[in-house]
Amino acid sequence: RRGEAGRDTPADGGYAAETASVGDGEEVAEEAHAREIERARARQRQWQQKFTEQKEGMGHAARVAPAQDHGHADPALPPSEAESIPTDGEPCGDRHPDFRIAMVIPWVGPLPPWTPYFVASARPSAPLADFLIFHEAQEEGVPRDSPDNVHFFDLGLGGLSMLLGMQLGEALNLPIRNATVVIKALRFMLDKWPRLVAEYKPTFGSVFAQYLKGYTHWGYCDLDMVIGNLPLFIERSELEMHDLVTYSFGDQEAFYLRGQWTVHRNEPRVSAIWQGCDHLAGQLQKELLLKVAWVRRMESRGIANYPKRFQSAEGCYSHRAVRAGGISFKMSTKQFVGLATPGAAEPAIYSVDGSVWRCDADARVDVEELARHSAAGRCLASLPGAHLAAGRMEPLDMSPDGCGRWIPFEFRMCAPGLLTQGADAVATTSTFFKGGQFYGQRFRHAPGTTLNNGCQQLAFFHFQEWKKNWDGSGATTIGIEPVGEAPAFSARPRN
Repeated sequence: RRGEAGRDTPADGGYAAETASVGDGEEVAEEAHAREIERARARQRQWQQKFTEQKEGMGHAARVAPAQDHGHADPALPPSEAESIPTDGEPCGDRHPDFRIAMVIPWVGPLPPWTPYFVASARPSAPLADFLIFHEAQEEGVPRDSPDNVHFFDLGLGGLSMLLGMQLGEALNLPIRNATVVIKALRFMLDKWPRLVAEYKPTFGSVFAQYLKGYTHWGYCDLDMVIGNLPLFIERSELEMHDLVTYSFGDQEAFYLRGQWTVHRNEPRVSAIWQGCDHLAGQLQKELLLKVAWVRRMESRGIANYPKRFQSAEGCYSHRAVRAGGISFKMSTKQFVGLATPGAAEPAIYSVDGSVWRCDADARVDVEELARHSAAGRCLASLPGAHLAAGRMEPLDMSPDGCGRWIPFEFRMCAPGLLTQGADAVATTSTFFKGGQFYGQRFRHAPGTTLNNGCQQLAFFHFQEWKKNWDGSGATTIGIEPVGEAPAFSARPRN
């Protein structure tokens, strides 16, 4: 692939020459571009047919839940979340009767060593969520015992850049010649820097639209996660009342859609929000050519490690969602994250009976106790959630100062007033955007999700910094070790 990309790319670092051919060869060039696009379309039709056959007979269709109008006297004040959580009710069954979420995960290069843990932990989410993992010729790394709600789909070498380029080109009505330039530039960049695929997360509702039919919601997440009891934490009110729902790790003063977990209502008006970001839409080709030129310039100078032109999906996209009009979304603290803070004692993360628990390093942990509480929270059709409202929704004053330094200043949305209330208030506040206004609402954790020894259950654990020291055997800093009979495992520091 490197050789092929190198031949297609001029030595000065761009593909611009391909869009500037004029004169006698122009007609021949246009025909070549058209043939290439038609080959891409034919390949895409084959992928979609294969995907449909792969899922045939598995009963994944779900009705699309319409947006609901919850009328109230003051349109500027959204209704509060539920004041109590039912302890019993109609179970979800094998498939939730109203909702089905597709979490889209494209992956470039070899599947990471923690993939089996992600796959195994995703099984308990089967009543509510499917995980669609698109890869390029990595069948040897696919776990052979994947549950029915985890689908690995092989796009073949270069398939992801082709799919991205084709679908982005069609969504933006790009001329054929420009679409082929985008496809080739994407292939070059993904080959050089696979992580770049994360920059296009906001576009997944458009790019993978043909694979999302029958789902009420779609979203994006990462593979460096251990999934917990999602049906316990995903709330009916989130899916019915909000167009976007994102789960944070307690930094509620920073209002942005998290790359680890953001769910969208599967509607065109929501899936098209990304078109408000220039680097994904109006300036897509220019941005890609600048990326290619930058890589070639660094390589020509023999520089191996250099800053990348990475545009985080958490910046412009979040800002454009607020500016889009008619969009409602919620951010809530429902994930743990492995930050590996210097000088701090790292907690232990337990995955027990389909639930994820975080326990302080010095906590006395009884795995059987974790198992008892894990078994108590099963999927109910009502999806009551595990956060109980502890107050009214209060308006929040927003500012570009006080959070998210990695986000360009013009896209920052911070609630500095939350910080003045203390860390506990920040971590136990859900934030909302509705009707052009930001709100905050305090919550308390449902009984059984926080134990007397400090252990707490949330929706999932994101490795983040921990994975940089990963060794599946547990021989280095971070590892996985059994703490009893499967499915009880823990990830804990190994220093």
